[in-house]
Amino acid sequence: MDALVRPVVDPAFSAAALAFLAGGVALGTASGLVPGPHANNFALLLAGLAPSVPGDPLLVGIAMLAAGVVHSFLDIVPALALGVPDAATAIAALPGHRLVLAGRGREALRLSAVGSALAVALAVPLAVPITWAMVRGYPVVREHLPLLLAGVVVALVLTESS
Repeated sequence: MDALVRPVVDPAFSAAALAFLAGGVALGTASGLVPGPHANNFALLLAGLAPSVPGDPLLVGIAMLAAGVVHSFLDIVPALALGVPDAATAIAALPGHRLVLAGRGREALRLSAVGSALAVALAVPLAVPITWAMVRGYPVVREHLPLLLAGVVVALVLTESS
């Protein structure tokens, strides 16, 4: 009976992963709701602290990923609350700003949340096949990278309007 009750994962690592996940959520919330800091600022700080963190470096990666995802969900709030232009420049405003100026700010937040949730729902199942394709295709791209970059430069020069 004892062999049937063995845990599949290490409970200590799971607890540490949840703690780093919660820390990443807190950092992402701070960077998303406060205008100015970006999730990449915290990622750089976490990368600098990674060697001093005891345990698996994967834990720091978990915190970075959580901070980035939460930041992308919440960064619309200060943009809609603080970055709304006045009525004279509303024509050049982003769609979310136009909704706020029309008195539909909650709808703008809801649409942003739905869009972020759909992006995560699509990204998670596509992550494994895209990673597989990139790992398989990278050697071919690397072998022909100078030719590929030269082609991009030529295309940019030819399509330049001035």
